Amino acid sequence: MNRFYLTRVGAVALALTAGTLPARAQRKGTSPAADAPAPPKTTQELALAVGENRTVSAVDVKNYSEGTPGIVDVKLTSDQAQFVVVGLKPGSTSLLLIRRNGSESLWNINVFAKAPELVEGELHLLLDGYTGIRVRRIGPRFFIEGGVNTEGDVARIKHVAALYPGQVESLVALGSGGSDRKTNVRLDFFFVQYSRSSGYNVGVSYPTRIGGEVIQSTLGYDFIAETATATTNVVNQPLPGLDIASRSGWAKVAKQAAVITTNGTEATFESGGEQNYSVANGLTATIQRIKFGTALTVLPRFDPVTKDLEIKVDADISDLVPPVRNTPLPGRQTSHLVTIVRMKLGQSLVLSGIHTKSDRRSTAGLPFLSEIPILGGLFGTHGKDEEEIDGAIFIVPSIVEAPSRTTVELVRSAWQQYDDFEGRVAEVESFDRSVPAEKPASEAPKVPAP
Repeated sequence: MNRFYLTRVGAVALALTAGTLPARAQRKGTSPAADAPAPPKTTQELALAVGENRTVSAVDVKNYSEGTPGIVDVKLTSDQAQFVVVGLKPGSTSLLLIRRNGSESLWNINVFAKAPELVEGELHLLLDGYTGIRVRRIGPRFFIEGGVNTEGDVARIKHVAALYPGQVESLVALGSGGSDRKTNVRLDFFFVQYSRSSGYNVGVSYPTRIGGEVIQSTLGYDFIAETATATTNVVNQPLPGLDIASRSGWAKVAKQAAVITTNGTEATFESGGEQNYSVANGLTATIQRIKFGTALTVLPRFDPVTKDLEIKVDADISDLVPPVRNTPLPGRQTSHLVTIVRMKLGQSLVLSGIHTKSDRRSTAGLPFLSEIPILGGLFGTHGKDEEEIDGAIFIVPSIVEAPSRTTVELVRSAWQQYDDFEGRVAEVESFDRSVPAEKPASEAPKVPAP
């Protein structure tokens, strides 16, 4: 009986709907109810911890509906003026309020294991000291972003995130990975090195071997020029000679390298060359390559809020020196530095204040006789070499501000310098060699003169 009644009611409803729709369509100058503007809807956020109470106004609320049950407990006060929302377990849900005028208010509710403000404050305390690390909140969760330089730091930050399961997640990576890549960082490196060397050889130089062939002769014929050639060399000199040699000198080297990279991104700079030398080996000859110059790898991490800057530096500096004794190949003087430093923007730092001093003495000549004090100078050669080196690396960081110059002006200025170059390198301004000074935030960047 009930089923029949429901069927009859449904049929009557369909008939009424079918009868009224054409009538509405035939009316002119009137707006049907279906075309009326929808009532306004508002969306708001509510965050609370487990066991925490919050109130929501219930004035003019005709009905309400809860999204996912069990996340919060919604109760109406005795005067029906407010809803009391209590967090039951971590998660997300919603509360829809329908008012008497037809408008709707949707509350997106996020329940945390701990209060979000408390968790955010604890994370900032636990991550204090890390440059380039940012805590970002999205919905009911916190994400730790950025990059660090060691595996130990990655493991520690993951352990910090594990203290808040389901609420905090670590996205920190090893190496490159900055939380703010919109900033360009310029690093100016100044390499300064001073060196002084001196030495002498005094005494009688005796041959290391007596006997055998003394004179070597080589005969040849040039078929193109149709001439004969003859060469005679004296080898295994049987007579002693007087060795008197003294040398001294000094040198100073200054290099500047400017590297620009985005915040949290590794940059590599190499400047130098390669000297090739032919080395004979029997009937064949090979090319010996000796590289020299500056190889620099930097990884800056800048925090725009605290103005802290952390830099990982890997620098390899080498220069050619005159050939050592009894060889045509030059030597190579190297300095290698790997370090991580932290400073404030606007500060400079001096790294690798290297000071080395070497003193070498040598004796060559007849066995035993050349080692006799004073009289040993008659039976051998005594030598002494001294070398003293002092060097340092200066690091000056700055933030790059894009000048308000068009691309055409920049290209035209560069080509103008190219056309005006007449051999005076000091007059070339391919880049600003002076370190940019830190400017106040309110001061607009000035346009450099072309």
